[in-house]
Amino acid sequence: MGTERITVSLDSDLLGELDQLAEDGGYRNRSELFRDMIREKRKDKLLEADPYTPCIATLSYVFDTRKRTLATRLMENLHQYSHIVRSTMLVCLDEHFRMESIALEGNAQNLQEFANVQLSESGVLNGCLHLVPLVADETI
Repeated sequence: MGTERITVSLDSDLLGELDQLAEDGGYRNRSELFRDMIREKRKDKLLEADPYTPCIATLSYVFDTRKRTLATRLMENLHQYSHIVRSTMLVCLDEHFRMESIALEGNAQNLQEFANVQLSESGVLNGCLHLVPLVADETI
């Protein structure tokens, strides 16, 4: 697959925002940022068209250990969804707070459902699911 050059016309304010995004994201040039933006849009379009797209994912969240029975509830959820859980890692952030990161594999809808279950538990402070669609033996 060859690389082709294109010309894009942007007003100066939008170009400034693009350059700031590139700088903030650690991109070496605008082309790298454009490629990532296109991949992200392609991923969104794919998942919208087929919510059962096979994916790998990470779910990470921070929770408060002082919440009674929270650790038990989170573990019960992990067992209920064990068919999509591949690995977990627990990090002690301080005396009361933990971060859990979970590697997942399954269809996008099941992964999102599990993420919603975990993230909606009282005592989970914040979290994020990162989906990576698997397409024709390649990731997007």
